[in-house]
Amino acid sequence: MGGESVSTRGVAILLIGLFLGACASTAVTEPDRLRARAAYERALTHVSDRQPSPALGALKEAISIDPTVATYHDLLGLVYLELGRPDMAIEELRRAVELDPKLADAQFHLGTAFAEAGRWEEAVASYRRALALPTLTIHDFVHQNLGLALYHLKRYPEAESSLRFALSLDPKMQAAYYNLGLVLVAERRSDEAKAAFRTARQLAPDTPFGQAALERLKALGDGG
Repeated sequence: MGGESVSTRGVAILLIGLFLGACASTAVTEPDRLRARAAYERALTHVSDRQPSPALGALKEAISIDPTVATYHDLLGLVYLELGRPDMAIEELRRAVELDPKLADAQFHLGTAFAEAGRWEEAVASYRRALALPTLTIHDFVHQNLGLALYHLKRYPEAESSLRFALSLDPKMQAAYYNLGLVLVAERRSDEAKAAFRTARQLAPDTPFGQAALERLKALGDGG
C-alpha cells in the first residue's frame, strides 16, 4: 500500500485547535458543564502531547458528564483513529454530526474514519458534505482526501480534479502530489506520474510520502 495510508491518518492530531466551543443542553447543570469542559481541556493537552490513552479517559469522562457536546465526540473519534480503531471512531463521529450537522470538520473526520475502514463510498459522501458547509476551514485537506477516496473507487478523472484543486490551495501539499501520481499511473500517464512523484519526493524526501514516492519512481524506471 506504500504511502497511500499516511494521507488519511496524521491530520487528526494537527486539528485540535479547531475544537472551540460546545453545545450545551439545559438538562446539564452549569457545574456539570464546567466539569465536562475541564475534562475536555485535559484531553486536548494529552492530544497535544501525543498521549492518546489518557486523552481517551478524559474524553470519556467529559462525555459521561455531558453527552450533548458535538466537539467532545469529534475529538474522541480522532483519538480512536489515532489508536487504530476506525470502527469506534465512526460511531463517535456520527454522533458528533448528529449533534451538530453544521460542524464541517467533524464531517471531514467522519470521512477520514470511513477511509481508514476502507469504506470509500461513504468517505466520499462525508467529504462532499464537509465541502458543502460554510464552516469548513481546511478545504485543501478535504479535497486531498477526497481525491484519494475517488482514486480507490477508480473514478480517476474526478480524483485528479480534486487533487489538483487541493494543490491549487496548497502547492506544497506532498500527499496530494503523491496521490496524484497514483491516479496518473492508473491512467497510464507515466511521464506525468513521474513528475508528480518527483515533486512529492523533492518536497520532503525523508517522510513516508517521500520514500514511497522514490519506490514508485523506481517501479516506473526512474531513480528519482
